[in-house]
Amino acid sequence: MKLFWLFKDWFLFLLFYLTPLVYCFSLLRAEESSFDADFWTSRIVDFSVVDSNGSSQWIRGIILSADGKVLTLSNVFYGKTVKETKRWDFRPVQYLGWILREPEKDLLLVQVEGKSFSALRIVSKDSWPQGAGLEFFIPLPTPEEPRKIGKYKLKELPETDSQHLYFSGETAGVLLGSPVINEKDQTIGIVDGIDPQKELVRARLLSAPLEILDKADRLMEYAFWKENLDAIKQKGEQDPRLASSPYWINLWQSVQRSDIEKNADLLIQVFPKSDVAWASAAANYLRISLLDKADFAIRKATSLNETDYHYPILFAQIMISRKEWNPAIDALLKAREDGALSKEIAYPLGICLNQIGQFERAVEELKSYVESRPRHVSAWLLMGEIFQKMQNWDKSVGAFMKAARLNPQSIRAWVGIAESYLALAKWEQASEAYTELSLLEPKNPSIWYNLGLVLLKMEQEKFARACFLRVVQLNPKDRDGWFNFGVLSQKVGERLVALDAYKKTIQIDPRFGMGWFNLGCLCQELHLFPEAIDAWHRAEENLPGDIRPLINLVFLENQLHDFNERDKDLTKIENLNPQLAHQIKYKIANSAH
Repeated sequence: MKLFWLFKDWFLFLLFYLTPLVYCFSLLRAEESSFDADFWTSRIVDFSVVDSNGSSQWIRGIILSADGKVLTLSNVFYGKTVKETKRWDFRPVQYLGWILREPEKDLLLVQVEGKSFSALRIVSKDSWPQGAGLEFFIPLPTPEEPRKIGKYKLKELPETDSQHLYFSGETAGVLLGSPVINEKDQTIGIVDGIDPQKELVRARLLSAPLEILDKADRLMEYAFWKENLDAIKQKGEQDPRLASSPYWINLWQSVQRSDIEKNADLLIQVFPKSDVAWASAAANYLRISLLDKADFAIRKATSLNETDYHYPILFAQIMISRKEWNPAIDALLKAREDGALSKEIAYPLGICLNQIGQFERAVEELKSYVESRPRHVSAWLLMGEIFQKMQNWDKSVGAFMKAARLNPQSIRAWVGIAESYLALAKWEQASEAYTELSLLEPKNPSIWYNLGLVLLKMEQEKFARACFLRVVQLNPKDRDGWFNFGVLSQKVGERLVALDAYKKTIQIDPRFGMGWFNLGCLCQELHLFPEAIDAWHRAEENLPGDIRPLINLVFLENQLHDFNERDKDLTKIENLNPQLAHQIKYKIANSAH
């Protein structure tokens, strides 16, 4: 199934047996980035870290995003109080804490001070481009700057380790966290082990696309709801009678669904007039997806205390879980009126407004949100999708481009840019965007298909044909890929290649009329007249209302002196279009003279 199936335009020649052109899509291109290249001169940043005990260590960070997030393999910060952090050129860097940790992958995101960063493109092993070469490179630190490059050869080891690659070369000066780069300047892994005695460097393989920033967005979104629940819990802890109840203690400590439900039920039975008890029960009912119970409990809590804005926020969370958008909107607006931070309310409010079709209000909320959270990729993506629904394509490009700059490996961002440029009929920009997508998902046939269609719009037929060839290599059952490959092969004179492509097209879909029609045209060119006649009869059956197969049949049957069949087909044309039938008879009569 094609992921980016945007539109098709049939380009058909009408007269006689001329081959029709292919049908076509549209796509996109990225604008030039406006990153501050002078501030960060490298994608690699070495940090000198000094902890509170005075011990120092050099670590290496890999710049992942334009917003100042650094990916590193080192856990030197973990569990320690950082006293000082400096960059390789000894400019001070403010360490702001973890954004995200993935211990199973040893991947860490560290937030540091900075302006604009260039982006790191990561490709997986099965997506390495052809011609990347056999040499790999690891940047090494120097006193001046960390851009000295060391060459390494891939080392084949007997051990089976699908998570790592091993490289032979000089190990002195190599820092953990350094990228391993191929000859296309694409990062294929990050150094996580060094063996000086064997002169081996071990690199952990990374997969593309790396959506780690999207996970950071989800953690931020989750934090808004969690902070609200924590506030309700803290309020309960301030009530000695409630906090000392075994049902209260067990409620928050239980992990089994049955235990959570039982303790929540008992808590509100013992404290039926406590708004905090009802709200806490609602929060825990929500935790185990008992949405009806959660709904009832939070309504009861609100009736007992109408001024606590944490309750309408929790009610909105429950309504969103039930996809009841209007009540969620009302609750969020009430929470804002009662004192909740407007900027925190704006994002979920924008989501809900989008769901009920109030796009302009949704955009205003999201704009308000990104003023205080300009690095939230998901908010920019949502804004771009809303602008698309409003058919405001220029603004949708802007929003998606912002998301792509923050996370250059966001598939959603590049697809959104592509679709928007398609609507604007900006083919060159579309082709650049699909080229970016082909680097991120090189084995997705839909991307290559759409890129081929855009290249056709740009009259880049040679490259379009290569794209359709890639489509059928990745998906041999792609009917449209074979058809377009056949048309372009026929156009450059590779008739036998085109013949094979058309035959595969109709094998995949025997009812594809255009496949039969083009096959007939090509068979006539090759003087395979019986095959041409058969193909056009099949085209006539599967292209109702299309008169071209009959026209081609009449002229070919006349050429072969099969006058009985010619006259039958002429009668069919006369029934459909008497004027055209008269013109054909006149042309046949003149050709006989």
